[in-house]
Amino acid sequence: MTPFPRPKLYSSKCLGFCACWWNGTIINSDFIQNVEPYIDFVTHCPEVEIGLGVPRKWIRIVMKDDKKTLLQPATGRDLTEEMNSYIEEIVPTLKGLDGYVLRGGSPSCSISRVKYYRGAEKGSPVDSYGAGLFGGAILDTYAGLPIESDGRLRNQKIREVFLTKVFAFAALRELEKSARMKDLVEYHSRNKYLLMSYSQQRMRELGRIVANPDRLPIAELVFRYKTTLMELFSKGPRSSNVVNVLNKVYGYFSKQLSKGEKDHFHEQVKMFRAGKASLTSIREMLWLWGLRFDEEYITSQTFFQPFPEALNEFCKFDTY
Repeated sequence: MTPFPRPKLYSSKCLGFCACWWNGTIINSDFIQNVEPYIDFVTHCPEVEIGLGVPRKWIRIVMKDDKKTLLQPATGRDLTEEMNSYIEEIVPTLKGLDGYVLRGGSPSCSISRVKYYRGAEKGSPVDSYGAGLFGGAILDTYAGLPIESDGRLRNQKIREVFLTKVFAFAALRELEKSARMKDLVEYHSRNKYLLMSYSQQRMRELGRIVANPDRLPIAELVFRYKTTLMELFSKGPRSSNVVNVLNKVYGYFSKQLSKGEKDHFHEQVKMFRAGKASLTSIREMLWLWGLRFDEEYITSQTFFQPFPEALNEFCKFDTY
């Protein structure tokens, strides 16, 4: 298995890095604690960095003439201009990262479900819901890259999918540095079945890009590859695609397996389709057959290990 690169990930600073949540506390994040040994983080706290203290009076988004304003009701301050200027300065500096983790429930950082009020006064009704000002700018600027809230990352399935994407983009970023056709071919080869589990159509499109019939320069190829990879990762893996991958890999060994082994595999896949069998155990069975029959192409596939093995238990889930 090719060594994993260290992804570069943005995180809200309050998520285990600094006691800068509005009430002066630090938000303990199991996700950050578990992945920090394998990932390099860039952190910011927009509210502190526009001059608000710790602790600070809470702020809220108020709709005025269909526009979002950021107000601090206790002081009467309108922070919209300061936050927008901060966003214009900081968000472009976060280019080149492999993913983004933002604090939920924050009128600055959240990427969804923030309350937009009709007024600043206490008891003012909610107008609508959406992203915070900074979180919304991240979504708009880096659409296509992995972006999640800390709350959603408590879910094991979401964690696995998020980290799978983060490490895939990190490896592609490293490939951009080398700018060698050989590396792009190898990247596509070892990710083939992982990509297939998300979208067979997009996987084939990526294959055509790598084939490079028009003899395009490597920089253009990597750009096109990354753009298509973003489209592939825009949705999660599908159960039917995963079953197709399991059967494709099984085909490498089927003639060498005993009848009992074949029957066991087919029964496990049938049970997986019904939600009664573990995907983890089927993948492990196939990977061990790869070792047994010396199929290095199979054992090197990121479908079996999309991120460092030490994170397996933290991310493991068995249904799609």
